[in-house]
Amino acid sequence: MSSVQNIRDIQDHAGANGRPQLNLQAASLPVRLGRFVADSVRFGLPTAGMNYVTASPTPIEPERIWHNFTRAWPAPMQAIIDSYPFPAQRRRIIEDVFHKTSAEGIEYHYDVSNAFYELFLDRRFMFYSCADFLTPEDTLEQAQLNKADYILGLLEPKAGEKIMELGCGWGSMMRHVHAHTGDKDNLSGVTLSKDQLGYIREKFGFNVQLDDFIRMDYGVETYDKFYSIGAMEHVRPNDVLPLYKRLHAALKPGGRVVLHFFSLNGTDRWPPSMVSSQLIFPGSLLALHSDHLDWARQAGFRLTHDSKHDYRPTLRAWFDRLVENRDKAHALVGIQTTNKYLGFFAASWGFFDFGIATLHRLVLMKD
Repeated sequence: MSSVQNIRDIQDHAGANGRPQLNLQAASLPVRLGRFVADSVRFGLPTAGMNYVTASPTPIEPERIWHNFTRAWPAPMQAIIDSYPFPAQRRRIIEDVFHKTSAEGIEYHYDVSNAFYELFLDRRFMFYSCADFLTPEDTLEQAQLNKADYILGLLEPKAGEKIMELGCGWGSMMRHVHAHTGDKDNLSGVTLSKDQLGYIREKFGFNVQLDDFIRMDYGVETYDKFYSIGAMEHVRPNDVLPLYKRLHAALKPGGRVVLHFFSLNGTDRWPPSMVSSQLIFPGSLLALHSDHLDWARQAGFRLTHDSKHDYRPTLRAWFDRLVENRDKAHALVGIQTTNKYLGFFAASWGFFDFGIATLHRLVLMKD
């Protein structure tokens, strides 16, 4: 079986409800070991490790997962992890996964179960994005409020302004903006998750539409402000500049875009980590941060703010909460999906700890 077909099989397997399953089927130890060897050759050690953990028929010991996915391995092995698959192989594997649109990838990840995400996200907002832990005593709830206040300060929303959120999750920031302005009529959002759409409409009554924010038409000089929290990561590099141009055209003079997202450091546009990320967000590919800034300038924006933030405490908090609620998670989504998310949070912690990517907040102004 080719490497291309193997990774498609992993992603395209559907469960009884017809939705893609974020897991491999449970397998015995000999089968998992054999697959680990094959996946290491095809996709590299991080992907092989994630599949090995995911397919365990029993819960994996949490601290073992955390240690294995966050540690720095001995130099020879770390060198392999950091360089294999080779660049041409990485590009071929990732581009083939682009048979899934980025929109499909978003739905694939988020439409698992609202109840599942409630097990580990903060209980006030349900933010699925980096929080701001300002003191060692901050709870996840306080840290997410800190983040919401920070972004509110960048956005400076006012009643009467037409404001749209791109990729609005469970309505977390829309609630915070509405609480500040009291204006629901001029606040809108867009999502690709049917589960999130139903959740927002039913619980909060916000004006949210099911659409692809990457390609939708926003009109000309129709909005005062746009903002996005954790959605730009799903915009493929080739789509970023066209999106920036549409947002610039849609803003009234003096308008702004506030973005919270993580992007790649350095100069490698196809790092090995983007191969293993296809198991979590198929069809997505991060862009270099330097490219984001260049494309924003090309679109006509003026950069007035670019701050860096630490994602690691949030990932550890989600990991710990999911561990605390593993029995409930197993009942909702199964052992394999729970194992996979624990591996995902730990691997993501290492992704930021090793400096592969950084969480940024930008303010882009239209003069």
